[in-house]
Amino acid sequence: MAHTEIEVGRVTDFFQKICVAAVKIHAGQALKVGDRICIRGPHTYIEQTVESLEVDHKAVTEVGGGSEVGLLVTLPQAEEEWPANIPRNGNTVHRIQEE
Repeated sequence: MAHTEIEVGRVTDFFQKICVAAVKIHAGQALKVGDRICIRGPHTYIEQTVESLEVDHKAVTEVGGGSEVGLLVTLPQAEEEWPANIPRNGNTVHRIQEE
């Protein structure tokens, strides 16, 4: 099935112990629980469904442009303690839309 990827934000930090990426949402864009996303970077590719979003440590179901949001990241199981495929500062976040 074909899909389109729309860049909605950029990772500004990643908290490994709790697997949460801080993401700055671009103006005019939005992100909500249930959206299918991918996080892309030179050494990163993670595709997942948004399961949890937080703003100022409070759960929200949707965020708009300009928001800084905590995004729970599902990392694949890896043999090493922390896999190389983790979100990094500057990685882009794309919403995947099925066509």
